[in-house]
Amino acid sequence: MKNKIVQILSIGILSLLCLIVVGDFIVSLKESRPVADSIINLLQVTITGLIGIIGTYFGMTNNKKNDENE
Repeated sequence: MKNKIVQILSIGILSLLCLIVVGDFIVSLKESRPVADSIINLLQVTITGLIGIIGTYFGMTNNKKNDENE
């Protein structure tokens, strides 16, 4: 169950992030303006958060396997 939760969370956040970024890119192309700095910041923060979530999940999974082996 935890595998599915982490997978759905990751795919959902990445899908939403892609939708926001592509939308802003389209608007910036139509209006001939640069990409908003807030979108770049959103990308950085979200990717960092996803790495933290996924890293913690794999760390906990690996820790449980090590405890079972001992």
